[in-house]
Amino acid sequence: MRAAIQAHAIFAADRRMYFCPRRPEHQARVPELVQETVEIDHRRDDDQEKPPLMAWAEQILEAHSKRETVLHVTWKGEAGHGSGPTRKFFEKVAALLASEEENGACKVWRDTGDASKCGLFPAKLPQDQEARSLALKRLQLIGLFMGKALQQGQMPGLCLAKPLYKLIIGQPVGYDDVKDFDRELAAGVESLLEWRRIKDQVLADQSLDDAQRRDRLLALDTNLCMFENAAGEQITHKNIDSYAQEVAEDCVDKMRIDQQIAALRDGIERVLPWNMLCVFSPAELQQKLWSDLEWDESKLEKIVRPGPMWPQDKEQIGWLRQELMSMDTTQRRAFVKFVTASVCMPVEANPIVVYPQVTTRRDGEDGDCKLPTSRTCTNILYLPAYSSPLLLQKRLGQAIWEEHIEFD
Repeated sequence: MRAAIQAHAIFAADRRMYFCPRRPEHQARVPELVQETVEIDHRRDDDQEKPPLMAWAEQILEAHSKRETVLHVTWKGEAGHGSGPTRKFFEKVAALLASEEENGACKVWRDTGDASKCGLFPAKLPQDQEARSLALKRLQLIGLFMGKALQQGQMPGLCLAKPLYKLIIGQPVGYDDVKDFDRELAAGVESLLEWRRIKDQVLADQSLDDAQRRDRLLALDTNLCMFENAAGEQITHKNIDSYAQEVAEDCVDKMRIDQQIAALRDGIERVLPWNMLCVFSPAELQQKLWSDLEWDESKLEKIVRPGPMWPQDKEQIGWLRQELMSMDTTQRRAFVKFVTASVCMPVEANPIVVYPQVTTRRDGEDGDCKLPTSRTCTNILYLPAYSSPLLLQKRLGQAIWEEHIEFD
């Protein structure tokens, strides 16, 4: 397997057990946890024979699914090693699994467009047997990826819909869950249910005479003229009740994906028993693999902190927080990825720490010409002491963009 993926496992060379020469009976020997490091050559250049990242991911996850080791990833040509490059691996694989390109090649998700609104939800399986098998195999891979990420405490940024987590852990779903995987569909059904409520109010209103009631019902029929039921009949106030019930049941039917759930569970089961996830709520599971980036000034003070060499009131720290407050969600994810190698919000216990970047005036160079750098393993941002907030905004944006181009 390792030869196939052109990877090598570097076991910890020093796995000695430390114990006393004369060990009392109450003392125990505790072996070190074995770590395996896999190097990935992600640069395609003009060599088309190199496997793409998805092929690397499939074979690495397959090889390590049942091993009681900690998987570390390094990237060929990159100096970094440790938790930062490993987070980058999980983040990039999650982005691939949710991408339109991969979903086009193997239809797994209903919609990948801005999945962060509700989260990804499996599509209906294709009729073609070969395409169906490929989709189920991909869902098994996604389950395997979820299991490995949960096992290693990684937060890769894979945004799945809450109803999907409910189905995975065996909780029932109903009409109220529709809005959590398709807001547009839920909004359309809500408008239909609102017209049904209006019809009920018109019929129950004793202050209306027959002519007024008839006019209001005719106006309601005008709004409903665009709808037809399964039998091809136009919807009016007379049959809206049965039609609304039919639509609501159809929405719930879209969440009946037994084969897809079985495939996801099979993948998770290869790493850990899927029913272990039942101790968490769907919202908790969602936050273990993905997080939003909604922050205010108070939140920023907790997750973006100055290091010991800079005081809390250092003006560059204030400028940085102002810039982060003005960013949209895409820009915020790019910044967090630049510093932590993850697109998810860092926890307060492990915040982004800002250190002053060492600068020299050799060859006439000053701090304003430097770009910020980062150390993703420890969530450290090295920030030059820029002379203005405008320069900080420009250099930070340039550093984030150049890192993205250089790596991808």
